[in-house]
Amino acid sequence: MQNEKRPRPSDPEELSLSRAGKLYGRALRLRCPACGEGSLAGKWLLRRPERCSACGMRANRGEEDFFLGAMMFNLVLAEGLLALVMVLAMIVMWPDVPWEPLWYTGMVLMVLAPVVFYPLSHTIWLASDILIRPVTEDEMEWHRNNGATAYRPQEHR
Repeated sequence: MQNEKRPRPSDPEELSLSRAGKLYGRALRLRCPACGEGSLAGKWLLRRPERCSACGMRANRGEEDFFLGAMMFNLVLAEGLLALVMVLAMIVMWPDVPWEPLWYTGMVLMVLAPVVFYPLSHTIWLASDILIRPVTEDEMEWHRNNGATAYRPQEHR
């Protein structure tokens, strides 16, 4: 992790497809998107780790409202799954679509999908944030060493 070259904001590889694939691949495996080593899965809904056990990166990047992006991803994943299931069911069963069972299936999906996608939504959001705002060495040092205060880059202090 420490020997790995980190992209800088002016680096042309910052928004490359290969980098995005690497970050999202780690996130889908519930690994730390920053290093790929530590797990961010925790105990599903009960308790998520506060930071990566391998690199020390905080799961919320030091921002108290970081969870809002994860909530957005959770809704998008759940509603996307609902739309996919409904459209596929209508295509397969057309013209005799059983609307009532489909309606009940949709209700069950809307209750279960956010619970199932909860840990994924956090790691996917963290990967998206890292893709847009690459982690710097200064930030990683802060993640490893500081307490509850929010991270602010040197130029914004």
